[in-house]
Amino acid sequence: MWPRTLFGRTALIIAAALVIAQATFLWLVHLSLVPLRTLQLASLLENDAVITSAALRALPPAHTEHFLQALNARGLEVTKESPPAHGRRAPFFGPIVRHLTAHGYPASALATHTGVRVTMRLDDHQWLQLIVPGRPPLLPWARLGFLAVGLIVTMVGALLLVRRVNRPLAALATAATSFGEGHDPPPLPVHGPTEIARVCAAFNRMTADARRHERDRALLLAGVSHDLRTPLARLRLAVELLGADGELRTGMIQDIEEMDGILAEFLAYVRHGVEENVAEGDINALIAEIAGRYRRRGNDILFAPQPAPRFPYRPLATTRLITNLVDNACRHAAGTRITVATEHKNGWMEVVIADRGPGLTAAQRDHFAQGAIPTEPHRRGLGLVIARRIAQAQGGSLALEAREGGGLVARVRLPLAPPLLEGAAGTHTHRLQDPGERAESRE
Repeated sequence: MWPRTLFGRTALIIAAALVIAQATFLWLVHLSLVPLRTLQLASLLENDAVITSAALRALPPAHTEHFLQALNARGLEVTKESPPAHGRRAPFFGPIVRHLTAHGYPASALATHTGVRVTMRLDDHQWLQLIVPGRPPLLPWARLGFLAVGLIVTMVGALLLVRRVNRPLAALATAATSFGEGHDPPPLPVHGPTEIARVCAAFNRMTADARRHERDRALLLAGVSHDLRTPLARLRLAVELLGADGELRTGMIQDIEEMDGILAEFLAYVRHGVEENVAEGDINALIAEIAGRYRRRGNDILFAPQPAPRFPYRPLATTRLITNLVDNACRHAAGTRITVATEHKNGWMEVVIADRGPGLTAAQRDHFAQGAIPTEPHRRGLGLVIARRIAQAQGGSLALEAREGGGLVARVRLPLAPPLLEGAAGTHTHRLQDPGERAESRE
């Protein structure tokens, strides 16, 4: 149905209803006034014909010529020439001609350049002609003009009225979209019609509750992580000091490190870099440093950058984003080459990480695209969700695709000119830092 927007549909319905009402009013006026005006003009013309016919019969021949001259001075002409059989019919004179003919005065009405020539037969050899001044329009321009002006006025009024009513709905739709993308929209003003005001108030309560639950969850996970890391550190120290078998001790240390990594991922999921300032930097240098770290660990990383402009982004969060994707690729495609490439086009910076691992099934990729964690072992799903949240918090996106020949392609898109990001306190330059160094500095 056209138009598709509520604003357009409501305005069209109001305007159509008002125009139909105006057209109905004009039609009723036409039905009530036009017959009366037609009857009045037909009666006047009939009276002229009756009086002229009676005078010509009653006057002596000596006075007839003087009478005809007086009629000519009044715009009436008695002639013995019959009207032409063909000519341009005068619009809207049909009822008048039919009235005169029905009352014994056969008539015709033809349009001329000065008005309408009406001809009425008085007897078998005499005709009475007169000119009704003014040319009737082919269309009722006055009525059409009234309808046009009414349409314009009603359309403007309907648009203003509907815009005022729909403005809170448009603000609600924008705020809901922003909230769904992970941003923190300001509270909506609660005004307008009662129903819309109630919806805006309910939305404000919902976003406030969601923010409170988010803060409570972050506080809970941060507290749990902090409380668990201390005994984990003591356990690792105790294992180091035990004189146990080397293989057993190594396994226990790996288990402790894995538990610590799980806690770190949960904290990253909660924070996803929102509290970090925006920084303008070279993302190729950031990715080159990450790739270098993984090469030093024995991984085959091919970094194929394209020249990229400096643009504002969150360096620590973006480091976490790329690190998660490269780490997942190294973990699941060990022994094969992993390709990392960058490209900028159409206002976006793209980072593509491709591996030759087992990849994800189409169902798992669809599950991820719908905003859920793909069902996959070894915590790969959580790392992907963390990466996606970091990308979305910066106005970007993360898409997973099947690689031709087997494997997985992770495609990150970041805007070169991002909108105002939530929590950004300003723009500054940054120095790349290893996540391990940051962990040591926090300790």
